[in-house]
Amino acid sequence: MSAADAAGLKAGKDYTGVGVGAFVFDDRGRVLLVKRSSSARTAPGCWARPGGAIEYGESCEAALARELREETGLDIVAPELLDVTSQASSSSHWVSIGYIAQLAPGCSAESAVNREPAKHDELGFFDLEDLPTPLADFTAPALESLRAKRRRPGDAP
Repeated sequence: MSAADAAGLKAGKDYTGVGVGAFVFDDRGRVLLVKRSSSARTAPGCWARPGGAIEYGESCEAALARELREETGLDIVAPELLDVTSQASSSSHWVSIGYIAQLAPGCSAESAVNREPAKHDELGFFDLEDLPTPLADFTAPALESLRAKRRRPGDAP
């Protein structure tokens, strides 16, 4: 337990939180998104890439794998750094390290499960040209980074 946790402080609210998130692609080229619950502190009812806070002493890639497993039951391979963004509002401040990843062998879109129903209302895999709405405000810059990367030859996930 970190000193902040022991003091009852909340990442992103009482101090700048650092988290990870990923655009995870299935074998059909669709991307995984989660719909945040209506009680979420930020972006309630909006669709976003899965992810969460990095725990003390944890590497970014380990945090990403843990968060995806906790939230969806899925494992990933070959996480590739996409972007680093800062999202500050009147209620929170997060620095997010974004990745692109593929589902691990043996995992499929059909095996995804919402393992955190208190945090997410649903999840799904979507075509990049037909994403659900509303998207979380902090998802937009990450999508722009993803689209820019996909336009470069040889970089499409």
